[in-house]
Amino acid sequence: MSIHFRTDQLTAAEISFLKWQYGFEDADDPFYRALWQTIMRAWISDTTPPLPGEKPTNHLARLGSPNAYPEEVALYLKFKSEDSDVFWLDLIRRAGLADRRQRNIPPAVERRRRPSSKA
Repeated sequence: MSIHFRTDQLTAAEISFLKWQYGFEDADDPFYRALWQTIMRAWISDTTPPLPGEKPTNHLARLGSPNAYPEEVALYLKFKSEDSDVFWLDLIRRAGLADRRQRNIPPAVERRRRPSSKA
């Protein structure tokens, strides 16, 4: 399945982020898939309380440093913030996409469990 969206109002980081959220395709750069996974895991690590005797991690600060990926990290932090709905709705509006959370589409597993109309 290929998702088409407007790119004229989006930054390269926003385009890459939307592709990650909607599912990368085989032709997409695998680096970005790994980058978004890394940012997500860094956020999880940094927001998880450390075990007794361990120091808290600070991976996002390193990933967001000027020589790394500051725009991508800032974008992810907006996505995870309290204003995430406003950010997400603005992003998909600029991309020309519908909010898929408003559609009632059962997961593939549920669709396979339904009785077939041929039976």
